Amino acid sequence: MTMDAVAIDPEQLRKLVRRDLIVTATGSLIAIWTYSLVAAAAFGSVSELTAGRVEVAVAVLVSAFCVWWWAAGPPGMMRDRLMVLIPVFLIAGPGLIGVHNLGGGLVVGILSGAIGFAAAAVLGLLWGGRHRGRVSGG
Repeated sequence: MTMDAVAIDPEQLRKLVRRDLIVTATGSLIAIWTYSLVAAAAFGSVSELTAGRVEVAVAVLVSAFCVWWWAAGPPGMMRDRLMVLIPVFLIAGPGLIGVHNLGGGLVVGILSGAIGFAAAAVLGLLWGGRHRGRVSGG
């Protein structure tokens, strides 16, 4: 926990955590729903073009909202609120498949590399945050 978290009123902190959990859960459920579109397109129930359009649009909206929600929070707590970015990485797969279905060959490779790099960076921040509070010895 950072000093900014201590300075915030406990009730405000509780509301922030509750809202973060709602954003994470809702974004994750929407991301999981987009995987059903991928399956529907693979089985031929929905055209790849339609599925691709919906997947890309939903991926952009969910990602933009999650990044905005994370960045709009208290600046000193950004490292403690990284869970809000989980839906961005969950929805990246269907979003990239959608871009591929819309004919974006090279773009898919570039975006895939960027998303993978960003996911590794967030994982590093999360891992560093877990070890930052530990005291060595005893």
